[in-house]
Amino acid sequence: MPMLKNLETVRRVLDRQRRKDFLKDFHISDPVGFPKRFRRREDVETSSFIASVFAIGPRYAIFRTLEKVFDLIGTSPHLAIINLDIAWLKKEMQGYIQFAYKNITGNDIAQILFVLKKILNDYGSIESAARSSMEAGEETAFGLLTALLEQMKAYRIPASLGGSLTPRAAALLASPRQGSACKRMNMFLRWMTRKDEIDFGIYKWFRTDELVVPLDVNVSRAARQLNLTSRKTDNWKTAVEITHTLKELDPVDPVKYDVPLFLYGIKLRKGLVAS
Repeated sequence: MPMLKNLETVRRVLDRQRRKDFLKDFHISDPVGFPKRFRRREDVETSSFIASVFAIGPRYAIFRTLEKVFDLIGTSPHLAIINLDIAWLKKEMQGYIQFAYKNITGNDIAQILFVLKKILNDYGSIESAARSSMEAGEETAFGLLTALLEQMKAYRIPASLGGSLTPRAAALLASPRQGSACKRMNMFLRWMTRKDEIDFGIYKWFRTDELVVPLDVNVSRAARQLNLTSRKTDNWKTAVEITHTLKELDPVDPVKYDVPLFLYGIKLRKGLVAS
């Protein structure tokens, strides 16, 4: 694991990105803005899962898909998914394509919403599904996300939606056990666990020091510039290594530096700081 030789420099760089005025309006241009529309705990959780699972590709593609889905599920995402009419959903999503780099189709989206409906009907909440499926002593991000995502992928898909998960839908539910960095699901878990201007903090039982940083291209760029990882590829092990290094800055809440890393990575990409 890398040890930060430039600890105070890194702390200063990241703390600068954590200014409250940066964080206060972050949700306006981020998928977390969708669950910010809701107040009831179950609606926040359900909408957060939806907003995170489809947060793939460029921002315009993410927002286009999320606007489409949230227009369909209305004012109570939790109830809407529980009572989801699959035939109606299939018709509404017919021909839809999210032109991201994986070109997610309307049927892929319908499959994900179907397995979410199964989870909510069987367990009542995403949280209950994860906790029920986790092995004893596995209250870690690896354990929680693996249990939840493997349970989702185990559901039988109705013939009307294709009979089995498409490779694209299955990729949206890739688990840590497969080596995936699980950026979107780590983001969901961060939203649920931490509490600040961005995150909701509704999973009181899950510890912030068990979170893993959501690793995307901007966080990756910033982490390597700041020597937070020595790994060359982006996967689960890299996300864990970055998180462990961040514990040198804050052993209790290392993932509070996720958004600062993301913002710093964007500045690096735009050439606003020396790389």
